[in-house]
Amino acid sequence: MWRVVLDYVVLTSALLNPHGAPARLLDFALQKRVRLFATQRMMSIEGRALRSKALRQWHGMTDRELARFIADLPVLFCLVPETGTLRDKRSLESELLSCAERSHADFLVISGASTPAATEQGGTQIVTADQLVKLVGRGVL
Repeated sequence: MWRVVLDYVVLTSALLNPHGAPARLLDFALQKRVRLFATQRMMSIEGRALRSKALRQWHGMTDRELARFIADLPVLFCLVPETGTLRDKRSLESELLSCAERSHADFLVISGASTPAATEQGGTQIVTADQLVKLVGRGVL
């Protein structure tokens, strides 16, 4: 089973659009075809994002529904220990890379296209959600 870390945009997209490639990755995790990893800090950041005014209008959940949903998020993920503190966007990127390294992730799924020089980091392949969905869908596990 492949070990996978999702960046923040991919995770938010997966939670807001049940028909897109990022959501398929959550489906694969529920089917035990991939194993997702995150830190508690990553889960907290996601919770704050889902509580933002713009995303609240998008998902339309009540406060109670949203609280339950956020509380259930860690069920999909294996939590890995955190290191350091986050101070800026660059730290968010390093948090993702650190999570991938500490979880021995096979893939880090990013929202944008990766450059040829950035397709692998410490043994972790950097791919888009579409790319990983195609690999899992082909049964290349």
